[in-house]
Amino acid sequence: MEDEVKTLNYIKSFLSDDYVSLKENLELLLKEYERKSKRLDTIIKRSDKQQLQLIHLNEELDSYKNELEIKVEEEIANRKEKEKMLFQQSKLAAMGEMMDAVAHQWKQPINIVNMQVDMLGYDFEDNLINQEYITDFQEKIFSQIQHMTSTLEEFRNFFRPSKEVKEFDVKKMIDKVLLLVKDEFMKNQIKIKVNEIENFSLFGIENEFKHLILNIINNAKDAFNDNKIEKREIIINIIANSKSKKIEICDNAGGIPSHVIDDIFKANVTTKAEGKGTGIGLYMSSQIATKHHGTLIVENIENGAKFTFEQLL
Repeated sequence: MEDEVKTLNYIKSFLSDDYVSLKENLELLLKEYERKSKRLDTIIKRSDKQQLQLIHLNEELDSYKNELEIKVEEEIANRKEKEKMLFQQSKLAAMGEMMDAVAHQWKQPINIVNMQVDMLGYDFEDNLINQEYITDFQEKIFSQIQHMTSTLEEFRNFFRPSKEVKEFDVKKMIDKVLLLVKDEFMKNQIKIKVNEIENFSLFGIENEFKHLILNIINNAKDAFNDNKIEKREIIINIIANSKSKKIEICDNAGGIPSHVIDDIFKANVTTKAEGKGTGIGLYMSSQIATKHHGTLIVENIENGAKFTFEQLL
């Protein structure tokens, strides 16, 4: 009996110690849980706050992105409108010069026709008129009329609005430009030579590309006069190979000043005296070159400048 009591007391003592130990461990666990729970709550709250900030930031970025896209679209539209206006100004300036050129082109044939008509009366009085005379007279008059008609037609085509994109022959395109300025350049004693090293075609709007050629040769004409050059020559080289297509326009008009040449294709940059140049022509020529998948560059050469349109293949 006594042994049983001892055993029972031992068990009670063991259980009591174990209970205390368990209780202490549980209290520690509860405290640790409470500590970690508070930390977790803090982390969650911070995370929620950060998440909210991220949401607000994303909303702001989306709003800014939308505003930026609108501004970019507006800027692109404004730039296109500005370029359209610049091109129209360049076109009007060229039209004024071309009208003078056409007037000069028509002077000679009109004088010839007038002289032939005057001679007709005198020859009739001298009984020199027969069928052979009439045939020769008609041929001469028709020849002059044809020249005037061709000039007028090219003038009309040059400034006729066209958005038709098609393939055009470069040599023929240059010849059409030179036909319109032929007498004007002869009057200014400027010789233009075209070297057809290897002809090629371009895909684009022919009338627009004519302005590129016209702007460059007109600038050379003005430089010849401004620099009082005596022997005046423009050489146009048409070159094509397996790597590129090129049009080189070289002159001996004195070259472009070094402080201007790097900015020569920017809008409102001109080498001409105030009131004589708009600074639009070469800028538009550069834009036309880009539109036709090429580049327009310039460099000074001996006694002049060389403009090169190049389209890489």
